[in-house]
Amino acid sequence: MRNEIKILLFSTLLLFVSCKESGENKTEYNENRELVPNPEGLQKDNLAISEATNEDCKCAENDFAGTKTDTVYQLSNGKRIALCGYRNIENKPIDFSEFVLSVCGEKKIIDFWDATETCNLKTIKDTLIVEELINLPTEKNRIYTSTIWSIEKFYFQNEQLKRKKFLNQKIRKYNNAEILLTLKEYENADEKLNDEKMQLVYRLFIATISKNNKARDYFYKFENRYKPDGAFSEEYSDLKAMLEVWDKQKY
Repeated sequence: MRNEIKILLFSTLLLFVSCKESGENKTEYNENRELVPNPEGLQKDNLAISEATNEDCKCAENDFAGTKTDTVYQLSNGKRIALCGYRNIENKPIDFSEFVLSVCGEKKIIDFWDATETCNLKTIKDTLIVEELINLPTEKNRIYTSTIWSIEKFYFQNEQLKRKKFLNQKIRKYNNAEILLTLKEYENADEKLNDEKMQLVYRLFIATISKNNKARDYFYKFENRYKPDGAFSEEYSDLKAMLEVWDKQKY
């Protein structure tokens, strides 16, 4: 009888240790996955996050990213906004692509951000801020870096959700030396379209928003000179659309 009790206790202990190790391995796997849905719920590395569970605050029904809550953003006025979608954990801080935002308890989502968009989200008091990130040559020496291109603010006024979007005017602009170097690169470039030429047109773009008219002229002449097609054409079209939005923005 005493041997049977010992065997039972040993089996129970072994089962407990096995379950614990299994749980730890699952957590480690989930924390190191790449761009996949986040099934555990809350984003642990973001400030002002509610301790809500998925059942407490789900996203409204939608055809884009499901209703499984990744993160719940708690505003200072008591309102909560849920994010459902995909996170890029290889980036620090973690950012998101292909996601929806939804006010907790409401039947319609606020909006959807597709897979081509990468965003950082944060809260400041009663406002949720969504920063759109684009890789642009804005670091010193015109090095590429993840750059905040646009900023959208979500807040409540008389219980109604309001949103305001504007471009980031604090993007680092080129100095005179960087502009002159960019212009010379275009003037001395050969006629072969390749990745280097596409990097050059991005630099022309930044030189243009740095208020240099010759850079603007070269930026638009790039299309006729190199006649980009396929993926290069899409990239150039995106840059032209960005420049049009930049020119229309009033401050």
